[in-house]
Amino acid sequence: MYLTIGNISKDVRRQPSQHVCVLLGYLPTAKLECFSSGRRSVERYRLFHYCMTQILKPLVVCGKEGVLMTCPDGLVRRIFPILAAYVADFPKQCLVACCKESRCPKCMVARDKRGELTRSSAHVQRQTMKSLKKYENGEISKEEFDGNLGLRAVYEPFWADLPHCDIFMCITPDILHQLHKGVFKDHLVSWCSQLIGEDVLDERFRAMTSYSGLHHFKKGISSRKQWTGSDHKELERVFLGVVAGLLDERAVIAVHGILDFTYYAQYQSHTETTLKKMDTALRSFHRNKNIFVDLGAQRFQHSQDPFNATLHDFDSSVWQRRWVRHRASRAPPYRFRKKRLSV
Repeated sequence: MYLTIGNISKDVRRQPSQHVCVLLGYLPTAKLECFSSGRRSVERYRLFHYCMTQILKPLVVCGKEGVLMTCPDGLVRRIFPILAAYVADFPKQCLVACCKESRCPKCMVARDKRGELTRSSAHVQRQTMKSLKKYENGEISKEEFDGNLGLRAVYEPFWADLPHCDIFMCITPDILHQLHKGVFKDHLVSWCSQLIGEDVLDERFRAMTSYSGLHHFKKGISSRKQWTGSDHKELERVFLGVVAGLLDERAVIAVHGILDFTYYAQYQSHTETTLKKMDTALRSFHRNKNIFVDLGAQRFQHSQDPFNATLHDFDSSVWQRRWVRHRASRAPPYRFRKKRLSV
């Protein structure tokens, strides 16, 4: 587990040579064979949250009472460090949110609605804690707890006592694994390969002329086994031009929508205009996605399809932040002066 602070530029933070992340500790990976196979999953959840509670215990005191720090201008100020973001892949997001991996860690959408373009009410930390407490006391049936709420029986999550923290707002999307690798490479490219044929698709890549700034896949892509984040990005830059003319028009529009959505998702900051364009790109895909079903490349089956689930979770994260910013813009300025915390 690593820790960094929020006022460091992303361009600097992502460089390992800058050493902007501090190692806090190692989390155990025990097999927990002392428990039955039916209990191991929830016990792993509880072990994780117990370890995180011990690691982040000093942050609780500092967030409530503050700590004196010397600022870059040489003055000593009382700083209130808080947990502002938790960066993890999707399984770890569910682990942190105490929910099942078949559910959304950000909102209350039903299990069979995650493949649709719907927006549900966001998870609320206080309400989640109440539901966990009620289930612990036997006030909620197992059917409602597992089926309707989709939670795991973790009665003491590590974020319960963290001050000024809403863990569901802290969870950030994972662009590499959820978009570049998951949505684009593992699903969209796979569907197009099935419809076009790997040999034809490879021939298209080989026939491309070299151009400065573009990667030339001289051997095609079907035989390539190792893919990096940079490889995914290079493939995205040329993929629409490669499949144009080989796929049905609706399939090309769907590919275009996913690529636009992916590029907008990588913006370091958003405006209302870019958010609307991002939403337009997502709606464009959903209007045309059934062409892959009609042509026999894919079956969309709500939460069992990680493609639909990933798009929903990513879209949910963006719109929750948009709602918070809208509420903040309407709040009186004095509220921010009284409650502002420095990280």
